[in-house]
Amino acid sequence: MNDSGHIWRERSATGDRPAGATDVAVDTALRRPLLPIDATERSRWAVRYALARHRAGQAVDATLLFVGEPVTSWQVLRFRTHDEIARFQSQRAGYFLEEAAQPLVRSGIPCRTLFREGEVAFEILDAAEQLDCSEIVLPAPPPRLLTLLAHDTVREVLRRRRGIPVVTVDEDGIPTGHCTA
Repeated sequence: MNDSGHIWRERSATGDRPAGATDVAVDTALRRPLLPIDATERSRWAVRYALARHRAGQAVDATLLFVGEPVTSWQVLRFRTHDEIARFQSQRAGYFLEEAAQPLVRSGIPCRTLFREGEVAFEILDAAEQLDCSEIVLPAPPPRLLTLLAHDTVREVLRRRRGIPVVTVDEDGIPTGHCTA
C-alpha cells in the first residue's frame, strides 16, 4: 500500500516486480490502457481488447483498476469497523484483479493492478490521469433500461471524461464506435 492508501502491484510474465520497472522498450506506439474491472464478466471485455492489441503487434502496458465504493450503510457500520471493511474490500479486490490479470500475464503483457476506494467514475478518471494512461477501456454501455436498476458507470465516465480517450468495447474486445477523444 502506498502513502495515499492505494494498493499497487505490478505483474508481468515473470511475476511481481518493483514499481517503476518495465519490460517494454520505449515505443511511441505504446498503449497504456486503464482497464477498470469489477466482479462481472462484462468488465473483462477490456482485457480482451488489450489482448487483441497485443496480438496485432502493438506494445501494451496495461493497468487494471478495481474501485471499492465506500461503505456508508449504518447496518454494516454498526457491526464492522472501517478497518475491517477496508481489509475485506482490499482482499476481495486482490482476488478480482489477480484473476483478471492472468490472461495478460500468460501473454507476456506487462500489467499493474491497482485498488482504490471512492466514487467509481471519479476514481477511474483520476487514476487514468495520474498514471498517464493513453486510454480508458470500458464495456459498451448496457441498454438504458438495465441502468434503471444499477448505477451506469460507463455513461458516467463518458459524461465526465477529461482529456484521455474512452474506448468502449464489445464482448470480444472490439471497439464499438462509442470511442471518445
